[in-house]
Amino acid sequence: MSVPTQGTKWNPMGVPSPSQHQTAERLHAAVAAKPQGVAAEAASGARSGPPWEKTNKITPSLSRTDLRRLAYGRRAESRKILVRHAGGETLGFEPIKLPRCARCGQPVDTGVGVMTNGEKARFTGTMLCGSIWACPTCSAIIRHERAHEVALAIGNHAEKLRKAAADQWQAEHEGQRLPPELMVSDSFGNYIFGTLTLRHDRTMPLAMTLDAILKGWTKMINGSPWQRASERWKIRGFVRAIEITYGVNGWHPHIHFVMFLDGDLDDGQREAMQQWLLDRWKTMVKRVAKAYKKKDGNPYNVAPNDEHGIDLQFKSGKDAGTAAAEYITKIQGDKGGVTLAQEIARGDIKDGRMGSVNPFQLLDSGCLGLSDFQREDLWLEYWQATLRRRCITWSRGLKEDMEVEELEDEELAEKADELPGLVGYVVPNRVYKDIRKSAPETLADALDAAEREDWQEVARLLPGGVILTDEQQDAIADGEAKPGDYLPTMSVMV
Repeated sequence: MSVPTQGTKWNPMGVPSPSQHQTAERLHAAVAAKPQGVAAEAASGARSGPPWEKTNKITPSLSRTDLRRLAYGRRAESRKILVRHAGGETLGFEPIKLPRCARCGQPVDTGVGVMTNGEKARFTGTMLCGSIWACPTCSAIIRHERAHEVALAIGNHAEKLRKAAADQWQAEHEGQRLPPELMVSDSFGNYIFGTLTLRHDRTMPLAMTLDAILKGWTKMINGSPWQRASERWKIRGFVRAIEITYGVNGWHPHIHFVMFLDGDLDDGQREAMQQWLLDRWKTMVKRVAKAYKKKDGNPYNVAPNDEHGIDLQFKSGKDAGTAAAEYITKIQGDKGGVTLAQEIARGDIKDGRMGSVNPFQLLDSGCLGLSDFQREDLWLEYWQATLRRRCITWSRGLKEDMEVEELEDEELAEKADELPGLVGYVVPNRVYKDIRKSAPETLADALDAAEREDWQEVARLLPGGVILTDEQQDAIADGEAKPGDYLPTMSVMV
């Protein structure tokens, strides 16, 4: 059986896409020959931080403005690639059938408002794509919200364990004062931060390795063996996230997870658990990989070895769990200590090890010494392979158990976009669209100025618009008017 073609599953527009094998052979070899590009040098620097920061280092700290400019520029680059992939612009118009992530930031009204609450700013009257995989702007929003969910669950888990322990103590010591250690939840909760990998090389297309890792995980955590293991090691549930990097050995998808334990494990139990998970992981990944064959008919060897297939770290206490959760979901440029939620959910901001990069860095000119055409082919391969995939998932019932609301990625993006505040400036649709295409970083600069409530600077950056009066701002806030209503008639003509 050959590697599945992209077909309608990966390319709903029906546009021919690059051959996976051609991409592997032409592009991965180019990276192997140039491992010391600018991005590679930045990614291969020394790492620091808590013990669980072993898989990746966080991109060197950038200011909030710089990170926003980077995200807007990368979003525009992705859009250009996807527009060309869909047939290119005709008479100045984009193709009708564009993926949702290529339309992110597109205006949906005659005027685009600039809103702020004095601390944060955003545009109104534009669409959000809600893609955690392929949109540099929405990914940051969604991952930030996912990190909050994981941290909330860990806090609730610790409190549930504390309450159970306090109830048991009071039942045994009726009438006595509760000990101080049972009054706070900080010391409760045991967690496992884990990483699962598979063997990969330059000949393997991302669609195959990603499929193997996702299906391998699904098979691993299903069935009676997993149920018995969960009971044996007191596993209440887990949060699982996929991270993908690219480097000299091609695509490297891998899994990060946090397991919630209802009790501590001794050294013997920890050792037994690690060996059992590794054996089951290898078995399931090999089983999935049997469905794929190289061009020469031989099977791919994706089974990890004992040394690199799994990494488990056992943590106790609410703070340790929260730290790991934050590291899973960490956004690029976040400052401070790395904690377990950031490692799970924030694959958009971490540089890979050994000179590898995260996929968004492929949108940067000069990344890994690749040509623009090579970067474009790699980005298309990544976009196609991740379509309709879930990046961050929870075990069944855990969200409900931990009192975390169930929201899809698009819902999270829209929820986070509901920033309270007032629209202080409105720019014509046509001006905003031109800047979005030709100078996307200017949009980030305008938001930075809006956060300072410097509307003259906003007007300079986004010319042709109107600075709104207090009465006009209130009318929009009350739903009595739209931002575009205050534009001169001529300015809204396209």
